[in-house]
Amino acid sequence: MADAKTAKAAKKPGFFKELLTFLLVIAIILGIASGAIFYLSGKNLDDLLGSRPVAKKETNQPALVNPVSTGQEAGANQQLNAVPVSSEGNGAADVAMPAAYPVDTPGQHSNAGAALPTQKGALKGTITWQYNDFVGTKPDVNARIYLIRTDFDKNTITDEEEVVFAAGLAPKNSGLYVVKANGYGNYEIGNLPVGEYHILVASAKTNRNTDLPVDGYPITKLKPYIRMWDEFILMSLMTNKYEVATITIEENQTLDFSHDFGNTYI
Repeated sequence: MADAKTAKAAKKPGFFKELLTFLLVIAIILGIASGAIFYLSGKNLDDLLGSRPVAKKETNQPALVNPVSTGQEAGANQQLNAVPVSSEGNGAADVAMPAAYPVDTPGQHSNAGAALPTQKGALKGTITWQYNDFVGTKPDVNARIYLIRTDFDKNTITDEEEVVFAAGLAPKNSGLYVVKANGYGNYEIGNLPVGEYHILVASAKTNRNTDLPVDGYPITKLKPYIRMWDEFILMSLMTNKYEVATITIEENQTLDFSHDFGNTYI
């Protein structure tokens, strides 16, 4: 019964006309909306792209000088402001240089910031040992050479610095010096203030008889300058051969102190 009524209504002459009118109105509305959206999006795109300034490549170079107006070639004056000109008018650049420049040499403590003594000398030498009867002399590579001034005050450094010194490093600004022999057994310490020093050379290639105590000579010479004496002996004198002496560094002279440790104990 209901299907019959629907079919009858569909046969009314105005039904299709109303349907077409409705669809046409919907199409017009969609067209207008699409056009508006396209227009607005295009306008915004123009605003974004058209109004943005073009980036220019920045350079740090100054403007070139017109050679006609100055008599100079273009670009010739680009770096003139970076070079100080002598006040005497001779065209030479005045470069500020320090009157004295402290230099740290291998094994020497840093004396930066302190006034350098005028009297200086140097120390060098070669440390060797005997490999065997067939090979003979070999360089004692990494043998350690310690220097202690005879006027050194052991209370001017800390216990930690004493341990560092015993291990083969000179604490900065301590007045102590340590250097190691190179691959040829050679060593050198320059820029040494003149005066008297105790020198200790500890071999890196030869062993001593550890059943024997450290003899009295290094104890007499070195112990007054070392508070942690037992630690110092353990790290520098206990297992390896050593040589102790007193030397004098003279002005403008290079003292040669070399030593051969002979054969190792074991």
